[in-house]
Amino acid sequence: MKIIGIHYSTNGEGKKVSTLHVSDNFNDYYSNAEAGRGCVGQKADTVYVGNFDCSHLKVGMEIDICYDKAITTAKGTFQPIKRIDILK
Repeated sequence: MKIIGIHYSTNGEGKKVSTLHVSDNFNDYYSNAEAGRGCVGQKADTVYVGNFDCSHLKVGMEIDICYDKAITTAKGTFQPIKRIDILK
């Protein structure tokens, strides 16, 4: 996926948190002509990365996000980010 934007803010605890805006190709499921589905262009997603250090990430980089084990809390189930690999 390609980074098309990075949003930074400071949470109530004074910590810097980030959200990555990324574009990627549609999954094969969505572009299946036999099933009557098709896509043009790319999909855009947002990925909340919280206080994960994103200082080394720049707009235009190709990345892969690797997730850790899912955690269930009172607020819901979350899958924390384990690492972000820079592909190019």
